[in-house]
Amino acid sequence: MKKVFLTLLILVALFIDLSAQVVQNVNAIKFKELMTAGDAIILDVRTPGEYLRGNIAGSTLINIADPDFPSKISMLQKNKTILIYCLSGSRSPVAANYMGKIGFQKIYNLQQGLMDWNRQGYAIVQSSQAVASTSTAFTEQSFSKLLQANKLVLVDFHAVWCAPCKAMNPVIDKVSADFKGKAKVEKVDVENNKLITAAYQVQTVPGFVLFKEGKKVWSHSGTISYNDLALVIKKYL
Repeated sequence: MKKVFLTLLILVALFIDLSAQVVQNVNAIKFKELMTAGDAIILDVRTPGEYLRGNIAGSTLINIADPDFPSKISMLQKNKTILIYCLSGSRSPVAANYMGKIGFQKIYNLQQGLMDWNRQGYAIVQSSQAVASTSTAFTEQSFSKLLQANKLVLVDFHAVWCAPCKAMNPVIDKVSADFKGKAKVEKVDVENNKLITAAYQVQTVPGFVLFKEGKKVWSHSGTISYNDLALVIKKYL
């Protein structure tokens, strides 16, 4: 199944008008320079096993052979710079061309993948982190009960493969601690809660929705600072 899906994705990429693409091929030196230049999403399109054995720090894992690849990719912010890589540079161009087709605007492909990265002596990290979610799966009834039981609920829609989501964890932890007793903070994994995610039109991870007395009063797509998030919560207390 995964091989069939990957073959179909390659065929789609082959029919893309490359002259209209926003994909730029770069070497490891330029790739590393781009990593430090701004707020980019580093995207690893290898398998979970490859990722766990070694990856570029701060990268988001979305396996190109996963049948859910299109839906996961669509949850990333399209206005962000995407730095994409695989092992040798064979899979990442396919993913990059597909992303260009669906609206991503700035994509840089590591032309020879981690092989070039390793040749330059750049660091990789080994990860023992889970690549499958173990968080709560809500039903419509249990989610409604959560909202009704708390006057103010901030929901953090996230995914285990999303590096920007991980970067938000310290902010969310601080919000939860600082507003304890005033606002409930709940983390909802989009993979385990597709119906809830769709019901509240969450299209990007991380995504945040604030509920007051069971009703949606505010939402935000992408990362956000502690100060901005705290201001919103204070407004609705």
